[in-house]
Amino acid sequence: MWVNLVSDRGGWTDPPGKSGLASMTMDMLNEGAGGQSAEDLAKAGRRLGSSLGTWAGLDGAGISLRSLRRNLGPSLDLMQTVLATPDFPQADLDLMRKKRIQDLKAERDDPNDIAARVFARLTYGDAYAGRLTQEADYQAISTDDLRAWYGANLSPATSLLLVGGDTTMAEVLPLLESRFGGWTAAESAPPLARPTLASVPQQGPPVVYLVDKPGAAQSVLRIGAFVGEETDPDWPAFNLANLAVGGQFTARINMNLREDKGITYGARTSVAHNYLPGLWYASTSVVTPETATGVVEILRELREARAERPITAEELDNARGGLIGTWPLNFESPGYLLDQTADILRYKLPETWLTDFMPTYQAVTVAQANAAFQARVDPDQLVILVVGDAAVIGPSLQERLGLPIVMLNADGAPLAP
Repeated sequence: MWVNLVSDRGGWTDPPGKSGLASMTMDMLNEGAGGQSAEDLAKAGRRLGSSLGTWAGLDGAGISLRSLRRNLGPSLDLMQTVLATPDFPQADLDLMRKKRIQDLKAERDDPNDIAARVFARLTYGDAYAGRLTQEADYQAISTDDLRAWYGANLSPATSLLLVGGDTTMAEVLPLLESRFGGWTAAESAPPLARPTLASVPQQGPPVVYLVDKPGAAQSVLRIGAFVGEETDPDWPAFNLANLAVGGQFTARINMNLREDKGITYGARTSVAHNYLPGLWYASTSVVTPETATGVVEILRELREARAERPITAEELDNARGGLIGTWPLNFESPGYLLDQTADILRYKLPETWLTDFMPTYQAVTVAQANAAFQARVDPDQLVILVVGDAAVIGPSLQERLGLPIVMLNADGAPLAP
């Protein structure tokens, strides 16, 4: 059995100077509740054969329960304890704070983590998805802050309860009502004010942003731009085009950089979705001496897809076959369906989002795929980020790309020339 309580409140609600508050609050829920310690709660779950997790992302938060069908009742009791009576013990907050600060220091030393953090900052800017948590944020968060966020943001008004498994509404509803029917919030939740396109930086002519990682054997590349909304009429066409150009193993970019040039183990393009427009990006790690080649070849593939070498019918069919052929496998467990249901409600997607999936993608033509890709991905309007050994790769980047180079630190802040 799967029971997910999901809230639309997440990291986007973090107040200035306390980034990470939502995440810490939710992580602290099962560190102690109802007078039971984290160890007590974990032991209770093991005795029932259940697992209980709490989480918070940028766009939402929740509690997830996995339970044997025969133990659903007592497992829901455990879930209700964590939801309704968290203790927020000071000692556990201190330990969590210490670990998160250690993790943050480690992230600033790992090229892939640096690339993820800095690319978010460069693209989203001051919008919620571009705010980077710092040590001072963690230091500023108190148990009073945890309780305040919990009381103001985790409530019936902001949450959904989703159930999947071998059960019926008639069977499960009394179990839920008896545990959660009397749940009330200490405070009223503020209205949801979703971020909009206006809060996202507009991209201009490209420059190369470079974070120095002396001695790095590989350079991490992130290249991307905003490309629109999932609800755009031509989004399925763009999605298939993206798969053909860079979104799967047999796509052009991976075949070029991995199979032809031999400078990477793999290169992919993806789209990140949240309350803001979709962010398309190419990502890979290439051997240091071939860093400029990696950037040049990615940009070349994008330019050719827009002009002299558009996506072919064979490429489109391969992308469509891979997507549609594997899609039903997602439904082998209830978790995917519950997550998709939460996304439909959170992002205001059409109610037919899942049922229309296969016929919509089957209907995409080659002309539609090329038009959608060409309209969205402009090689001259991209954010280009490189994390690598600046002394080694800087001159070749300058020579081969002919673009300005802006040096950044591991948090995305500009350095002096």
